[in-house]
Amino acid sequence: MMNAAIYIRLSEEDRDKVSKGDDSESITNQRNMLVDYATERGWDIFDIYSDEDYSGSDGTRPAFNRMLADARQRKFGVVLCKSLSRFARDVAMVEKYINGLFIEWQIRFISLTDYADSSQKGSRKNIQINSLVNQWYLEDLSENIRATMTGKKKQGQYTGAFAPYGYLKDPQDKHKLIIDPEAAAVVQRIYKLYLDGYGNKAIANCLNDEGVPCPSKYRQINGIKSNRSDEAADVLLWSDHTVWHILRNPNYTGTLVQNRYGKATYKSKTSKERTPDDWIVVENTHELIVSKEDYERVQTAKATRGLHNRNASTSRAVSNIFAGIIKCKVCGRSLITSGSGRLNKSTKYLRCAGRKSGIAKCTCAMVKYDVLVDELTERIRNIITLYCDPEQLAKHAHSRDFSGEIAALQRAKDKIVFELKRVSDALSSSYIDKTSGALSENDFALISANLRDKREKLEADDKHIQAQLDKLHEKQNAGDRVANIIAQYQDFLELDRDIVRAFIEVIRVGERDGETNEFGLEIVYNF
Repeated sequence: MMNAAIYIRLSEEDRDKVSKGDDSESITNQRNMLVDYATERGWDIFDIYSDEDYSGSDGTRPAFNRMLADARQRKFGVVLCKSLSRFARDVAMVEKYINGLFIEWQIRFISLTDYADSSQKGSRKNIQINSLVNQWYLEDLSENIRATMTGKKKQGQYTGAFAPYGYLKDPQDKHKLIIDPEAAAVVQRIYKLYLDGYGNKAIANCLNDEGVPCPSKYRQINGIKSNRSDEAADVLLWSDHTVWHILRNPNYTGTLVQNRYGKATYKSKTSKERTPDDWIVVENTHELIVSKEDYERVQTAKATRGLHNRNASTSRAVSNIFAGIIKCKVCGRSLITSGSGRLNKSTKYLRCAGRKSGIAKCTCAMVKYDVLVDELTERIRNIITLYCDPEQLAKHAHSRDFSGEIAALQRAKDKIVFELKRVSDALSSSYIDKTSGALSENDFALISANLRDKREKLEADDKHIQAQLDKLHEKQNAGDRVANIIAQYQDFLELDRDIVRAFIEVIRVGERDGETNEFGLEIVYNF
């Protein structure tokens, strides 16, 4: 008896749903076809993994990744798909799993409609050819969609998923923008405040203080579809970035400017801003909210004030050796670097990103960058001094022998593996008894349910023991690892990012004490 995993997928373009939330006809057909195939061969179906509205090149598919995690643990011996394209339309993904890891994991791959079976001689070449054809199809489809969208943009049709704040999509024509009076008034006020001398953060603070809903919160309140609907409305606030984005959006002038952002290829996950030469501009496609004169005045003011520019050259970027490691103890956001203003540009600070942008009412301390560098330099040198003492180094490297605990856990794990095999054999036997008539449907359902529950508990126990083993092995090797780090950096002259990452897992900065002026500094080391 073999455990089989069934994987089914439907993408947005070939979806055929009766109503939202229902399984599509195609998904149902795939499931029925694959279940029948497995049943005819007497295979036990371990699980059915189903992804809807995901592309075959998308590596983030939730059910797909759950299936791969189970495959890595050898929970089944065969993967069934209707076709190779349902599994993946990407050559690299097919090679990595079907012609790579599946073989290592001793998992057989079968796709019915294109007769692919990794257990058959010569099948690998057929799978490679089919996956290449599938990738070509995806590339052609991407090009066709891009050409169609470009044509719509050149005709002055709005193609964005969501209307810019201040506008709504016309119910009669989703490719046309109409004014949302309430939001449009806020946009006009933002432009006026900026021209009156207010900065991005000052404007955000003003709107937050007055209780004006930010764009995401406004859309939630009014039931307008957006990509931020999963966040709680009460935590959404105006930020300097939101204001900055509104102040540089030329669509408010009644001119439709599209194609400003794009992906390098259909495989890319992030969009980058294109040069103005690649923008598609069509005049007078919708009613304006801001005059062209005011818009240009704002752009001129932004340039002369030297305010934040996402496209600033890397030479102006402020380096931060703590990036990705230093966090706020109050709200959990990262601390980012910033200058101290025009009068003292040489001083650099670390500030909570939420507090700096105005998006969070955070009380995290603002810390001088050089002060933190000096503090951590001293602490790391103290650690090195401690470990460079031969007696201390030997003590930390060989302070405890974990071999006995590891051996005991390994015996427990081996016992679980043996029990899992017995449960699997019992499931197979009960299935054979049911098909032969020696066991009734009701008895089979009861027995198989009990066995599956037992298997689930054993698998959970196995996972827990494996986690304990991993920790003990890590502790067993910690002494050598620390000694290597110390040897590498014991004579360092200046703290840099490599040293910080070698010694420190995370740095947390808390509130500053009003009386002592001290701030809560918490450091979690890697050893």
